[in-house]
This record gives sequence, structure tokens and C-alpha cells, in this order.
Amino acid sequence: MSFKLKSKGEIFGINEELSEFGRPVFEKNLDANVIAEANRDGTTFVSSSASEKEKKESIDHENEHHDQFLQNKLQYTDDTVIWKKNTKSPARVYDRVGGMIKSRDGEKGGKDGYADFEWEKEAYNPE
Repeated sequence: MSFKLKSKGEIFGINEELSEFGRPVFEKNLDANVIAEANRDGTTFVSSSASEKEKKESIDHENEHHDQFLQNKLQYTDDTVIWKKNTKSPARVYDRVGGMIKSRDGEKGGKDGYADFEWEKEAYNPE
């Protein structure tokens, strides 16, 4: 009698095709209109209902956010987003409220993931 061993990905729920070393990708049911989320621990959640193309594009985008975390440019919690463009700029704190992000200085606000936020612009247009 023979049996097939499960891969590590199957055991831990990791999408091995989309993962890379140090950045495992887990498929999950995410909120509506959310395709992927970068987490500060280096993991990424991707919507199990997204197409393969959407998943791959989203992982590329979220990997830019992981790079921003490592450079200490971007940090966030469930309640805040902190963005520091470079070592000479001040850190800006934004509040997350009901799916919206609002600048504490009243300058900018928008929906979470809004492409006009500096960290999102950088992730959509990596150099």
C-alpha cells in the first residue's frame, strides 16, 4: 500500500507558486473588493476568489509594501498608518476609520488602498 505525502504548502495552507523565501502567501476569504493584504510579519493574504492574474499582480504590489516595511517607510496597525517617505521627511500619521484613511493634519483622506496615497503610488509604480 502506498500513500502520497502532502507538501508543506498543503499542510500550512501556503500558496507555494505565489510565495517566495521569507514571504509566504496564504489564500483566504478577504473582505469584498480586497484582493491582497501585506502583513508586517512578512506574510501576504490573497483572496481565494481572485483570478490567477489578479493574484500575481496583487502579490507584486504587496511585495512593494513589504519592502517599504523593511525600509521603515511604512508601518500600520488596524487603527493607524505611519508613512515616512525618506530619512529627511517627517513621519505622517493617518487614522483608519471604517475602511477610510484620514490624515491627522486634515490634508488628505481616502479609501484604504486609494492610489493617491504616497505609499500606494510607490507600490503601483516601483522604480
